[in-house]
Amino acid sequence: MPLPGPHGRSVSETGPDSAATPAARDSALGQLGRSGVIYGLGMIVPKAISFGMLPVYTRFLTPSDYGVMELIEMTLDVIAIVAGARLAIGIFRYYEKAETDAERRAVVSTALQVLAFTYGIVGGATFLAAPFLSDLVFGTPEHTLLIRLAAASLAFSSLELAPLSYLRIRDRAALYVGAEIGKVALQVGLNILFLAHFGLGVTSIFLSGLIANVVVGAALASYAVREVGFHFSRPVTRDLIRYGAPLVVTQVATFLLTFGDRYFLRVAADTHAVGLYALAYQFGFLLMEAGYAPYSKGWEPLRFAISSRADRDDVYARSFVYLNLLLLSVATFLALFIDDVLILMTTPPFYPAARFVPLILLAYVFQSWTFAQDLGIHMRERTEFLTLANWIAAIAALLGYWIFVPRYLAMGAAGVTAAAFALRYALVYWISQTIWPVRYRWGPVLRIAGLGLAVLAISRALPDVHVFASIALKGAIFLLYALGIWMLGVLSREERDQVRVAVRRWRGAIAVRFGRASGAEGR
Repeated sequence: MPLPGPHGRSVSETGPDSAATPAARDSALGQLGRSGVIYGLGMIVPKAISFGMLPVYTRFLTPSDYGVMELIEMTLDVIAIVAGARLAIGIFRYYEKAETDAERRAVVSTALQVLAFTYGIVGGATFLAAPFLSDLVFGTPEHTLLIRLAAASLAFSSLELAPLSYLRIRDRAALYVGAEIGKVALQVGLNILFLAHFGLGVTSIFLSGLIANVVVGAALASYAVREVGFHFSRPVTRDLIRYGAPLVVTQVATFLLTFGDRYFLRVAADTHAVGLYALAYQFGFLLMEAGYAPYSKGWEPLRFAISSRADRDDVYARSFVYLNLLLLSVATFLALFIDDVLILMTTPPFYPAARFVPLILLAYVFQSWTFAQDLGIHMRERTEFLTLANWIAAIAALLGYWIFVPRYLAMGAAGVTAAAFALRYALVYWISQTIWPVRYRWGPVLRIAGLGLAVLAISRALPDVHVFASIALKGAIFLLYALGIWMLGVLSREERDQVRVAVRRWRGAIAVRFGRASGAEGR
């Protein structure tokens, strides 16, 4: 066993072989940046498609329909945890630890088979138990068909998990993004067909989800088998279960933190209130997709590889600043424009959802920080600490929901959620820093947060004006935010110089392209 070195590192981790130059550091961050751009498009485009459909959905569906969808999806999320959704995260760890190509292929192939088996068993059981679940959640068997469609969709969704993880490990971001966009496009097209043409109502959403999971899951599974073969490894299975089992228990607590408030809200109010809250929550999920996922898709496989480098703290610290530059900017943008977006894209019954969005965005900032800074727990393979932190926060959240949701309804649910997410972050950060410290740079992050709060305060002082005038005024305020980011030292001088160089290159490339196009037209 290596002797402990400074700051909790082992001697072998900080030895001369792990030394890295600034060029190597920038190469790692550059890889993260390139992947992040592609993954960012992959996250933003599907979300843009889905949000572009809001005018359609909110005209064919009611807030109560949204409430029914939310409660069924929540129930299936719990069932997915039982099926072993968190086992897939072990693919990154054991693929990196494998010493031969054959062992790496076995990790992916085994994960594909294990997940298909567990999801198939649990999905089948859910299909049979649908009448009981409908009565349990809604007090009536009326929604049995919807739960059965969701159960079948869950079973086929397992076929995507291992192949998508494999694409991320191999940094095949374009293929990953193509699969994600293709799935969303297929699902949205089917939604339009089933909603507008056949008039199937809320059934449309679950039926199109099932078809999309079957088509895309089968394609991705076939691709993975061609790439890695079809092998089964008992040692890999044991490793995946050992690593992922605590995370399965953790995910139960995460579910209670994320969705437990809906059950309290349904009891205290009705499915209409749940539907409004669910719509507001979509902006929290949008923050994760547009503000965190582009970073995490490229970073999760990379962060383990960086752990043995001498400059690891610098890379980790800079990457966390870059994350917050994206995350907090997206959060600020969403909080600024939420009222205008709902006015333009939904109908009046959905407008009150805007009140809950800022607190939900705050909760998801804390969630993103939790995921970004739990590295020490994963490096020490002590995932039981994640379980502990999540359960402490979940118990606190359930107590808060019990006290505040009956009194303040959705606003109480949003406030308790933000507080519980903050508690979980504090616990995870403290534990991770204790067992495997990293020196993060908090100064730039706090400046970004301060700028965001300042521009939101300014926006609250604006007079009530027409929606398009409101958008123009808030657009100007957001430009002030961007200028503040540039001027207040969020980026170092070196980083700003790199941005200037990149902008000049883009301008040159655009000029050359337009010059060629003009020349072609002249001929």
